[in-house]
Amino acid sequence: MYYRPESSVAADVIPFYRGNAYQLFYLRDFRNEENFKDIERFGEGTPWYLLETKDFVNFAEKGEIIARGKEEEQDLYVFTGSVIEKDGRTYIFYTGYNPHFLTQPGKNREVVMRAVSTDFKTWEKDHEFALSAPDCFEPHDFRDPFVFYNEETGEYNMLLAARLNKGPSRRRGCTAVAVSPDLDHWKVREKPFYAPDMYYTHECPDLFRMGDWWYLVFSEFTEKCETHYRMAKSLNGPWITPENSNFDNRNFYAAKTVFDGRNRYIIGWNPTNVGNKDFEDTQWGGNIVAHRIVQQPDGQLFVRIPDSVKEFYQVPAAYREGKTIGLVRKVEHGWKVGRIDGFSSLDLGPLRENCRLSFDVTFSEDIRNFYLFLNSDGDNERSYYVGVDLVMKRMTFDRWPRKRSDHPFMLELERQIRVEAGKKYHMDLIKDGGVIEAYFDSKYAMSARINDFPDGTFGFSAAYGEALIENLDYRIPESSK
Repeated sequence: MYYRPESSVAADVIPFYRGNAYQLFYLRDFRNEENFKDIERFGEGTPWYLLETKDFVNFAEKGEIIARGKEEEQDLYVFTGSVIEKDGRTYIFYTGYNPHFLTQPGKNREVVMRAVSTDFKTWEKDHEFALSAPDCFEPHDFRDPFVFYNEETGEYNMLLAARLNKGPSRRRGCTAVAVSPDLDHWKVREKPFYAPDMYYTHECPDLFRMGDWWYLVFSEFTEKCETHYRMAKSLNGPWITPENSNFDNRNFYAAKTVFDGRNRYIIGWNPTNVGNKDFEDTQWGGNIVAHRIVQQPDGQLFVRIPDSVKEFYQVPAAYREGKTIGLVRKVEHGWKVGRIDGFSSLDLGPLRENCRLSFDVTFSEDIRNFYLFLNSDGDNERSYYVGVDLVMKRMTFDRWPRKRSDHPFMLELERQIRVEAGKKYHMDLIKDGGVIEAYFDSKYAMSARINDFPDGTFGFSAAYGEALIENLDYRIPESSK
């Protein structure tokens, strides 16, 4: 379900809609050190590859689009950029990154470069094109060009992840802007497009309009390693930070959006962990994940599971009411799990490797925590948890046993939500091997990854209060029957 290329990982995705399909350009990282022995195929550097899909379920790999350069060339790493069409040509503006240039006089580590195609199949690098940071910005952080046509000014704009050349180090991050009449000649403006004095840098900028609002999307690694958005009624700002300014948690990064004429989706990656072990550091790249964006009447954005992803799981899977702890009562269409003075849980049997769980849940006034547990040993002495914390108003991802018992939850995987007692909420969860994508209230997404416990049972639990679980729908794909 969540695509990952063979013998490698997918990092930043640059989505583009064309030919009734989503064209997912992505950075492919052959990170396995064993692969580096084959220098011609692997080795240092990152190329662009292209993936095509119509439904975020079935993917067609189109191969390498932009090859990485040589060690002495600017684009040893072909990093993030954007795609735009004009007069029968398709232009890719991308980041040429070479870490070896950091200490070489007169060279910048990052420069904006360009490739051009007339048939969307073959691409030629334009070796005459290069755009470097002017003196008002730091020279080595100038990347991730996002190009769009500004109808208000009649010119092309390029948003860039940049850093001001003065100020506190971790607060110099900004979204810079360059302008052009023709995509060929560019001038970088000294005044940033957006500079909140908050982050080290604003990676992978993206911009779109929906209704009366403009939305600026970027990713930051200063505080939470998350993809955020800001909203404004004008491209001139001011850029408002909404109550929930993130689309997911730290396990969904470098996300950019695509519009198909009807719906807008945001696409990022769910990272792997070092050594494929829980509690180890997350890595750059992993599996591609798409969320559908939905706009609220007040302009705020939330996400939900794409319809095509949910509908892929058609075959009902069997479950059974097994071991219980505490107080569990059978009711019409479901169960009441919980007691006021402690913990209760209901085990429902083995969880399939590739499956979807959907259900409704209503919380009592006194409940503190609700959990959907995954890959449990049956006693919850070994298990993963997707949690709803009604005291702190957050979703969490956790496991037991933890590496350190004094950590409040696992790997900083939490996100703010709005939740209250007495209201019925819907929840969806997709488990695709070790990749977990959970959705709460058709608004909030929670990305996670499970490594150490590859199988087990699933069920529900509650602490210091009661949860009413109804309409459980447990399904697997046709191919998994």
